[in-house]
Amino acid sequence: MLVKLTVSDFALLRDTKITLRPGFTAVTGETGAGKSLLVGAVAFLAGGRTTMGVVRDGAQRAVVEGEFSVGGDEIVILRRELSAEGRTRAFISDSPVSLKQLAKRAASLVDITAQRSFSHLLDFSRHLDFLDHFTGLEVDRARLREFETDYSSLARRIRKLELQHEEFRQRSELVAFQLTEIDSVDPQPGEDDRLAAEIHRLEHFEELHQSSARLEELLVEGEPAVEPLLAEAAPLLEWLAKIDPELADLTGELDTARTALREIARRVAERCRSVGYEADRLETLRERQHRLAGLARKFGGSLTALLERRREMQREMTAGDRTKGGLSKLRSDRQGLVSRWCKLALRVGKLRRRSASRLEAGVVNSLTKLGVKDGRFEVRFSRTPDPEGLFEAEGQRWRLDGRGAEAVEFFLSTNPGIEPRPLAQVASGGELSRLLLALKEALPVTDNEVTVFFDEIDTGVSGRV
Repeated sequence: MLVKLTVSDFALLRDTKITLRPGFTAVTGETGAGKSLLVGAVAFLAGGRTTMGVVRDGAQRAVVEGEFSVGGDEIVILRRELSAEGRTRAFISDSPVSLKQLAKRAASLVDITAQRSFSHLLDFSRHLDFLDHFTGLEVDRARLREFETDYSSLARRIRKLELQHEEFRQRSELVAFQLTEIDSVDPQPGEDDRLAAEIHRLEHFEELHQSSARLEELLVEGEPAVEPLLAEAAPLLEWLAKIDPELADLTGELDTARTALREIARRVAERCRSVGYEADRLETLRERQHRLAGLARKFGGSLTALLERRREMQREMTAGDRTKGGLSKLRSDRQGLVSRWCKLALRVGKLRRRSASRLEAGVVNSLTKLGVKDGRFEVRFSRTPDPEGLFEAEGQRWRLDGRGAEAVEFFLSTNPGIEPRPLAQVASGGELSRLLLALKEALPVTDNEVTVFFDEIDTGVSGRV
């Protein structure tokens, strides 16, 4: 509860300090004495909007500080400042915080009901909040909001994947066709160079045979040939080595040269003689080369580009399959979320309807004490039809959101014989003031640590009451 309020240079309040005790406290005084300013200062402390005009003339800033007792032994100090230039600062126990953080903390400590608070009653979208507060559905309301947030997040992700999947679907037939076209040829890295080399050999098989035979003749078979001449030179080199030992190692090199010549002749003959004129084989290779060249021109201009495009298409098809699988999972997740959301909305709706009759009885009882003997107060429920709604009941789809599956509106009649009407059609300010007091009694502050402020709440209520 609020135990001490300090107001400095706030409008007409230059330096005001009020110490409060548990229980009811009445602040009285003549009109213009500043009673409502005190409530305004508390509203400012609680994060309410204000203007630079509240800073007292000649002062540098207005300061409002509230000392609250929480839990019996903890003291929380809220302070808010507004400079003459319009800059505002907020503190919780001397630690700087944002205005939003200050307002959130103050909401658990202060409840203000002012003279024209019944304007909230005229907004029927707020009626459900009254009923849920009366029912004690704060936790369930928070969970309903979480469901709405999670559903919106899922819906965005699903929509994104649907767009990706639709884009893939439009391209998939072409990609699959092109990939099949490439796979039917199944090009391999470096295959173009290998094909060109083999085709070249087959096209020049006669030259290979003739040249290899001539080479073999020159090296080992001819008269004269290099290898036999080297054989004849070997004894001469050995004789020279005996005369000059420094030449001895050259005999081994000469033997190596002879061996190398014979190996060259053997390999050339073996390789070149293996090539024969194979018209079918040559035609097959040329056709393969032609198909590879055609694919390369179509998909990048080279075999390397073709193979990279093939990998890209394979990745695209794999990604498309993953997108489809991910989309199925997200839709399944959404279905499960909607099922849980609807179950909670159904349970909350039943709790609301059960507590509505208790609220009606409590308000009527309070209205009687406020001089409205024949008052009738009704809580009426409605749902919004929606062909795409997530909530199904009575064979129809209804709108479902973070507040549940139904709306609530308060109806009031203060005269016998008159059917209850929406509050917006109840013209009397006195009736609305009485109803506000009745609701305040029916909706007690659930936390004893909250300090409740009433500012001219009796406006429109007769002095007899």
